[in-house]
Amino acid sequence: MKRISQILNDHVEPDKFREAVAETGGDFEFDTEAMIEFGETYCSLYPESLSNSDSAGVVIGYRLVRICVVELLLKSISSDLKDYYRKMLTDVSSVSSLMDEIIGSLGSDEALRIHNVLDQAVKELKIDIDMMPSSVSKERFIGGITVFFNILYLMKKKIQS
Repeated sequence: MKRISQILNDHVEPDKFREAVAETGGDFEFDTEAMIEFGETYCSLYPESLSNSDSAGVVIGYRLVRICVVELLLKSISSDLKDYYRKMLTDVSSVSSLMDEIIGSLGSDEALRIHNVLDQAVKELKIDIDMMPSSVSKERFIGGITVFFNILYLMKKKIQS
């Protein structure tokens, strides 16, 4: 199993990193230790972001975290639904229409079951992030993961409507 930090070292540009992470199918180390190592790699590759004076570097940090989280979440989704969920997890404006399609195809109960699996995975990941020592990389993980709570909330509201 590849270390996510090694993937970042091999693919520094965010779009190339996203492609490489997607190719793993979510099969990479991402426990607390691996996240700390990933954060250290990010900081070494984007040292200007350490002072938070370079907003572009900060945004890249959030984006890199979101790329990892999306692929981890998709690991628990059947292959025929991955594209739907990848789109929703990366483009909040697509949630309403894609959830309509998923509910129409699978029904509300199955859509809610999938939502609950994703919700639990994000909550567990947040616990791992909370265990990280205070650092710039921990801040990037917190900033990167928050959007998923918002997206999952919108998904659930759509299922319940």
